[in-house]
Amino acid sequence: MKFSQFNTVLKITNRFALYNSLEQKVIFLDEQLKDILEVALQEDILQLNTYHPDFYSYLYENNFLVTKDVNEIEKIQILSKEIDENHSDFLLTVNPTMNCNFKCWYCYETHIKDSRMESSVLESTKLFIEKQLASDKINNFYLSFFGGEPLLYFNKNVTPLVDTLKKYSIIHNKAFEVSFTTNGFLINDDFINYFIENDIKPSFQITLDGYKEEHNKVRFVNKQKGSYDKIIENITHLLMKGEFNVILRVNYTDINLINAFKIIDDLVGLSDEIKQNKLIIDFHRVWQNIQLDDLDILLTENIKIIESKGFKCHSTYSSNNVLNSCYADKRNSATINYNGDLFKCTARDFLPKNRSGYLNEEGDLIWDDGYIEQRMNSKFKNKPCLKCKILPLCNGGCSQHAMENKEEDYCIYHGDENEKNKVVIANINDILKSNNEI
Repeated sequence: MKFSQFNTVLKITNRFALYNSLEQKVIFLDEQLKDILEVALQEDILQLNTYHPDFYSYLYENNFLVTKDVNEIEKIQILSKEIDENHSDFLLTVNPTMNCNFKCWYCYETHIKDSRMESSVLESTKLFIEKQLASDKINNFYLSFFGGEPLLYFNKNVTPLVDTLKKYSIIHNKAFEVSFTTNGFLINDDFINYFIENDIKPSFQITLDGYKEEHNKVRFVNKQKGSYDKIIENITHLLMKGEFNVILRVNYTDINLINAFKIIDDLVGLSDEIKQNKLIIDFHRVWQNIQLDDLDILLTENIKIIESKGFKCHSTYSSNNVLNSCYADKRNSATINYNGDLFKCTARDFLPKNRSGYLNEEGDLIWDDGYIEQRMNSKFKNKPCLKCKILPLCNGGCSQHAMENKEEDYCIYHGDENEKNKVVIANINDILKSNNEI
């Protein structure tokens, strides 16, 4: 027998938690039981069966203990491949434009004024959607709009694609979903009514940069007018008028996090049902501001306040990148830029030199030779990941990280055990909140 590689023992407040990141299970131990476990690990784990047979049996039955011949890394590889090689779903992201109505300081994209889909690219994209929905292999089609700001040319570039998706989904009896990543400023009644009239219930990721004062320093209409109030108004209207789901993404830094919890005080009039089932407050640290510090303590305080008022809340520490792998990790995914260039990842600049292929006139994806296989086989080659206790949660980040670090060892948590423990604690808290289990 051996102690699972994916076990962590941590003291949380006054209790010791034993957590397994592959099984997503936690058990709380009193100090005496924790000491017995530590002694058994130092001597021989089989001795635990003598010291405490019930405890030993529990650990074995729940895979905290596994036989020495079990290849735990292989178990994750099989699970990851099963998820990423799912051929019944297709995830298409479309950038209708690379123009935007704001200029956030941390944005990694090159904004191109007046850029939008030409009719030829639009028609080719419609052909691609039609072909996928006609395929016997596809059961579910997910259409997501990104950019730039995708609502800038909503009627010209977005509704034709949504109309095509709905039409051929009905013809071929396929399920579909529509989603938007947007700054939320341009949402209006015409936009909302289009989806209500077409009986489509899209989901949204809408971003804020902290509470009002800090947000308006980053995103403003002009020097005298910020965008915070309008975006809050639009989010509230969206949630109350239609059957829409919203992830309210808070892009935080060490400057704007302190008052971020005040955002929920402006989301007035929302029912408990909306708070619990239609809205998630999701904290993501701005990547240029990532550093080793104790900002997670302030983040936890914000989350506690938000949850105490009936809202659901997530953070990037609550990761599960194997079961919920990135869209770009999946074989059946693509991003079509406004000019027909193909990409996988949307978290990089959409420059022509970075493209991985193109969409042809017949509506086919033409990937660079060998690119897809190279990407699909990029994971599980990074040595630090193969020895890590949170590999089932982190997954080495994603295939984009793996592709960009082929020649060197890396860790998205800087190899810092304290940072990894923050991920463990966040996932333990998620288990307790969702299952109320100890």
